[in-house]
Amino acid sequence: MISNTITIFRTLLTIPLFALLAFGAGAYGWWPLGLFLGAGLLDMVDGKVARARNETSAFGAMIDLIGDRLLTFAAVLGLMIGGTITGMHVAAGVVLVARDLIVASMNEALPGKLGPRVGTQEKVKIIAAFSALTLLIAPLLFEQQQTIGLGALWIAAALTVATVVGYWLAALKEFAKG
Repeated sequence: MISNTITIFRTLLTIPLFALLAFGAGAYGWWPLGLFLGAGLLDMVDGKVARARNETSAFGAMIDLIGDRLLTFAAVLGLMIGGTITGMHVAAGVVLVARDLIVASMNEALPGKLGPRVGTQEKVKIIAAFSALTLLIAPLLFEQQQTIGLGALWIAAALTVATVVGYWLAALKEFAKG
């Protein structure tokens, strides 16, 4: 399946992305940005290809989800180790990564019972996180870039907490049903 090949390829891009961000001594250059944006673009492409070629499957959905989570994890952890996300800002990065574990656990316990996977608030959170990471990964192009990137990271973290609360409330209702 071509769509699964695209998904696996974009997931493999997280390895050099992490290495460049974590061990590139802060001089990221355009390569990490290209890897991050390329993986993000391929995330949109693989789903469109799967639907267009009627290649949708549970396996494809699973590896797509894993690829999404690894991209966030590689970027956030790489930026932390590389020294771009430091101090109190680490908490915002941890929230983004921890959310994936929490929501995945709730979805595992209550498959298909927690409502729509991607609502409006979730979409805004995704845009904020992707924008934040893009600004933090990119070579400095303007003076306030890192400040804006860290601000967007906190916005993404706040929206993440709100979406997790929504999932948690839905899970509590389902658990109460027995």
